[in-house]
Amino acid sequence: MTMPKVSIVFAACLLVATAPSATAQPTVARTDSASLSPVLGDSVGTRSAELVAGIRRDVRAVDTYLAKLETASREDSVVLRLQLFETQQDALTKLHELAGVLIDLEKRGPQPGLRTDVVGAFERTTPRIWGHIRMIRGQIDRLRAARGKTAAADRPALEGQVRVFTQRLDTVYQLGYDQLQLLGTLGIGSRVDSTTYATLLLERADELSGRIAVSTERISEYTGLQRQAPDNADVRALLAAEKISLKTETSSMALLIPLLGKLNLPSGDYRSQLLVATRDLSSGLLNKDALRRLLADGWSRVRAFLRTNGASLLARLLACVGILLGARLLGNVVQRIVQRTMDRKNTGSVLLRRMVVQGASNAVFLIGVLLALGQLGINVGPMVAGLGVAGFIVGFALQDTLANFAAGMMILLYRPYDVGDVVEVTGALGKVERMSLVSTNVVTFDNQMIVVPNSKIWGDVIKNVTHQSLRRVDMVFGISYADDIPKAETVLMDILRAHDKVLQDPAPVVKVNRLNDSSVDFVVRPWVAVDDYWDVYWDVTREVKMRFDREGISIPFPQRDVHLYQNAPSSPAGPAV
Repeated sequence: MTMPKVSIVFAACLLVATAPSATAQPTVARTDSASLSPVLGDSVGTRSAELVAGIRRDVRAVDTYLAKLETASREDSVVLRLQLFETQQDALTKLHELAGVLIDLEKRGPQPGLRTDVVGAFERTTPRIWGHIRMIRGQIDRLRAARGKTAAADRPALEGQVRVFTQRLDTVYQLGYDQLQLLGTLGIGSRVDSTTYATLLLERADELSGRIAVSTERISEYTGLQRQAPDNADVRALLAAEKISLKTETSSMALLIPLLGKLNLPSGDYRSQLLVATRDLSSGLLNKDALRRLLADGWSRVRAFLRTNGASLLARLLACVGILLGARLLGNVVQRIVQRTMDRKNTGSVLLRRMVVQGASNAVFLIGVLLALGQLGINVGPMVAGLGVAGFIVGFALQDTLANFAAGMMILLYRPYDVGDVVEVTGALGKVERMSLVSTNVVTFDNQMIVVPNSKIWGDVIKNVTHQSLRRVDMVFGISYADDIPKAETVLMDILRAHDKVLQDPAPVVKVNRLNDSSVDFVVRPWVAVDDYWDVYWDVTREVKMRFDREGISIPFPQRDVHLYQNAPSSPAGPAV
């Protein structure tokens, strides 16, 4: 694409107009030496001369670039256009600085020669800046118009070119604002120029606002298409190009909004739109007006949505709530039915019955939740898939917990103990108070609560003390070797037969078991109900001591006899006399 003749002519006119006349430099020199005070110093006059020389160099550079553009290749022309634009920008910046030097010099005295040149340059360059803005906007429009003829794969590169020209346009807008400020400072400001710049600024803001809205909608559309066809290269390229476009437009809008504020032009709507598009609350764009507009816009959208879809949404919500309530009621009914059925048949352990009953109720309610979400138009398929992936991740992170869960399932299936049983597991002896699929709560006989992980229980020896309905009480009693063994046997058997909790079937056993060091030991083994074990153990032990005392039977205890032997003293042997 070749540069239009108007831009080349504009570059030449701009730089020629900004170059001071030949009379400017002597005037500045005379003023520097004659009227500058120590406060300003000679540096101001020196700087003015440097700026004039710099502007003239820019004029010569423009002439060189324009000559090269006539015969340059397409690739070289891109570089030359960029250099031409930068030279234009540099020349205008130097002109603005030269105006600042003029203002400083005029603090000490009139500078008619330099003022005439500077004012004339400003008067000639100001309208050309407005024309330059329109020219770059036309170039951007032509690039955007080529979108329809550009392949999807080439769209990101095209949007990159648009971004380059947009950045140049933003620079010119900033230079135009600086130009107006200096015109006002120099006292030559024009209402026409201010109105023209304000119009161009508002036109650009309106254009960017529309393009941001379009880009946002297209990004949403292409994102949906990419979800449906993730391998489609064209969709990926179009999405990438539209994101570049949105970034270009929002960046340009962010530069324009402060300029609108400085000129007291309306910018609240643009701030709100930019905040929504960028989602950046830390950008400094949020103020009271923007927040008020955001809230008002959101509320208006809610009202519009309710006017259009309010009736159907209300019906769906009522249906959703009705399904959830019905699922809860049905779940309670199913829970009671399953509970009664399992209680009637006495099926399984307490834990198994609890799990089945609660699981049936939860399953009914879960089905109700899925149906309710369907009424709201929510697709539960991706949700279930997401829960599956999340479950895998959580399961990998909770391996120990899952090991306890698996052990709890094995305990549930094989039922080595149940709630209420007295067990000894991992060294803990007590009554099972509560059991879950993860752990078992055991209350010891001194009323301590011990929580044992199921994986520890299933991997160790489990002793269920109360699993059987009957239990044998094993006791040992000893008598002296001098006592009557048959009499002791009779006494022990009478004690067992007299106790009302000792079962006669199986018959109790009383036998001589061992001839110990100091006693003859009897084993006494009555059978009792599990709940009567300790009552019988304590009663029989007490009764044996009391009966043995009455019958004159001794219960020996370890004794040691100590015998002292005293030797007669012997007379010492002496020599014979």
